[in-house]
Amino acid sequence: MASVKYRLRNTTSTKNVSINFDIHISGNDRLRGSTKILIVPQYWDQGNQRIRNVTVLSKTKDKLNKKLSKFKSFVDDKIAEYETTNISEIKALLKKDVDIYFGKIEEEVEEVVTLYSFTDEFIKQAKVRVNDTTGKKLSYRTLNDYDRLVNFLKDFEKKHNYEITFDSINLNFYYAFKSYLENLDFSTNTVGKYIKILKVFMNAATEQGFNTNLAFKNKRFVKPTAESHHIYLNLSELEKIVKLDLSNNPKMDNARDLFIIGAFTGLRVSDFNGLSKENIKTYKGKRFFQVIVEKTGKYLPIPLHPEVEKVLKKHNGNPPKKMKSQDINDELTNIGRKAKINEIITTKYIKGGKEITEINKKYKLIKNHTSRRSFCTNAYIAGMPTLDIMAISGHSSERIFLNYIRITADERAIKISENSFFNPKANLNIAKI
Repeated sequence: MASVKYRLRNTTSTKNVSINFDIHISGNDRLRGSTKILIVPQYWDQGNQRIRNVTVLSKTKDKLNKKLSKFKSFVDDKIAEYETTNISEIKALLKKDVDIYFGKIEEEVEEVVTLYSFTDEFIKQAKVRVNDTTGKKLSYRTLNDYDRLVNFLKDFEKKHNYEITFDSINLNFYYAFKSYLENLDFSTNTVGKYIKILKVFMNAATEQGFNTNLAFKNKRFVKPTAESHHIYLNLSELEKIVKLDLSNNPKMDNARDLFIIGAFTGLRVSDFNGLSKENIKTYKGKRFFQVIVEKTGKYLPIPLHPEVEKVLKKHNGNPPKKMKSQDINDELTNIGRKAKINEIITTKYIKGGKEITEINKKYKLIKNHTSRRSFCTNAYIAGMPTLDIMAISGHSSERIFLNYIRITADERAIKISENSFFNPKANLNIAKI
C-alpha cells in the first residue's frame, strides 16, 4: 500500500506556501507535486498532517483538511484498481491519474462506439473506399440504401420505443423490424435488401471488435426473398421491335436501337448505353465489342450479332447515342405498344406483407433490364453453353443464373426434348454398346 505524506515547500516563510504531496510507492519510487492548497506555515501541523484548528482559519480549515483526506483516499483507490503489480507500471498509471486529478492534463474519455456512430463512420468510409476486385467505389445507389436503412432504424426506434443498440439486434427485433418495413408497403425483395445491409453493418462491427452479439447470424435472421417476375422478349417479339419504323421519332428510334444492342449482347444498361466506336475491335476476322464492365471492372469481349451490326451500320458505324436510363425506359413502353407486344402477363408477389396480383399487357413491363434477360434466355434456349452465357452475364453460380432465365415450363420441355437422350437413333446406338 502506498503512503501519502504532505510537506510544505518552505516551513519558515511568513507568507502562503504550497502544501505538497509525497507519495511513497515502493523503495525509491515516489511521486511528488503540489496540491495547489496554500497555507501560512505557522498554521500547518506536520505531525498530524492537517491544518491547525485556529480562529483565523475557522471558516476554511475543515474544507481544506477534507480535500487533503480525499486525495489520500483517491490514491489508495486508484492503486487498488490497477490490474498490475509492476511498480513501474503502477507509478506511470498513478502519475497520469494524479495529473488528471489536479487538472494538469485532461482525462481521456474513451469514446463509446454505438451502432449509429459505427454506421455513420462505416458509410463515411464507404464513400471513398475502393473495391479491391473492381478498383471502383461503391455506387451512389448503394450508398443511398445505406443511408436509408439508418433512417428507417431511427424511425423504427422512435415509433416502437425500441432502443437500437448492438445488443438489441436480436430475433425479436428482426420480426418487428421486418413487419415495420412491410408496413411501409415495400416488396419482399426490398425488405430483404435492407435486412441484408443491416447484416453487412453487423458483420463489419463484429470483425472490428465493436459488437459481440451474434444473434444476426441466427438461421432465422434471414434476408427475405421472392421469385423475380421480370419478363423477357423472345426472338419473335424482338423482331417486331426491330421492324418498327420510328424514323419520325428520333428519340424513340435511338432508345429502340440501344435496347436491341442490349438484347443481343447481354450487357447491362450501364454498359450498352454509352458505347463508342473505340469499343469495336476486330480479332481473327471477327468483330467484337470490347468492354470493361462497369459493375465488376472485368474485360469482356462480345461477338457482334447480325442485328447489332445492322444498328451500327444505321448509325454510320457508331453505336447509338447515350440517353438517360429513365428516358430509355419511358420510350420502351411506347415501343412495345407500337410493336403490339400485347400478351397478358399475370404476376403475383408479396408487398407490404400482402399478396398482390397484377394483370398487365406485356409491353407495359418492358424495361432496360429486359434486354439483358432476353439475351440470357434466348441464348439458353438456342443452346449456347451456360458457362459462356454466364461469362457475359456475370452470374457467379449456375443455380442463380437458372433462376434468372425467364422461360416457361413448355419452353424448357422443348429444350429438353432436343437433348440426345430423346433422340431415338441415339438411344438405339446406346443400346448396341
